[in-house]
Amino acid sequence: MRVTAVCAEVMEAIQRARAVVFDFDGTLVDSTAIKWRAFDRCFAQFPERQAEIQAYCRGHHHTPRWEKFRHVYEQILELPYTSAIAARLLALFEEETSERVIAAREIPGAAQFVATVAAQRMAGLLSSTPHATLLDLVERRGWRPWFTFIQGAPVHKARWLAQCKATHAPARQELVFFGDAPEDAHAAEEAGCLFVAVGAALHGVAPHWLADFTELCA
Repeated sequence: MRVTAVCAEVMEAIQRARAVVFDFDGTLVDSTAIKWRAFDRCFAQFPERQAEIQAYCRGHHHTPRWEKFRHVYEQILELPYTSAIAARLLALFEEETSERVIAAREIPGAAQFVATVAAQRMAGLLSSTPHATLLDLVERRGWRPWFTFIQGAPVHKARWLAQCKATHAPARQELVFFGDAPEDAHAAEEAGCLFVAVGAALHGVAPHWLADFTELCA
């Protein structure tokens, strides 16, 4: 079966790796829809532009939330984006997401797999979630001890992966990045590391694809 073959390839890659890096939302935690609903709530007063706003927010996974807010106001709504509006939207987004993300279910097998990897080699966390928020989420989920390094937004994922690779894993096979979005795949390609896709979004597109982590934990 194809998934079993891919799983074997991924396990071989993990054995060769010196460092393994994970995206957070949608890769380790089933939280992507929580973030989408939060953006919908932030712009609920503009129902006539909702489709356009959703297309932008959901199509730019690596864009930090504050940049999305500015783009929506200035480029889609063509309205002034003030500091007061920015503060209100950031507070509302935080209110809509933080506790829900902490409580969200993990992608099946994620915690067990990350803990196993972290016991054998360096494990990193790379996310477009604001850095301070990401640290709080990971701490409150009890996952902080697993990660040698954690990096949230603002961050350019491809550049960060390239720096990680140069520092810790100079050969292509020595750094593996797990992600769930096309932007993750592009970042891995640009950085020159092996990419493993997790979840439905890249099914049939990424050469190394897994529905979740359960096979890797078998």
